[in-house]
Amino acid sequence: MNCYLIVKSDTRLVDQKKFENWYANVNLSELKRVFMAKNAKKGWIKNTNYHLAIYEFENNKNAEKAINSKNLEILIKKFDQKWDNSVKRTKALTKLIQII
Repeated sequence: MNCYLIVKSDTRLVDQKKFENWYANVNLSELKRVFMAKNAKKGWIKNTNYHLAIYEFENNKNAEKAINSKNLEILIKKFDQKWDNSVKRTKALTKLIQII
């Protein structure tokens, strides 16, 4: 069953339009490629400053490999430098166990 990495970013300390543009045109596709994810989605939690990115993997093994890679460490540093450590993020690996 597919596995999902969900990244929630608190953007209240940065310009949301600039963040949206950068995430849409640079970060989302770069992470999808580096992670070798099946697909990547992004959006906003309605009426909040929270941005969500969801990366889908074929299985838990591929997701674990992606989030434990050296490439992710490099991309985290790049992200933090771009946003001057002003965007706090949480991430969760989610494995769906039932779809009806």
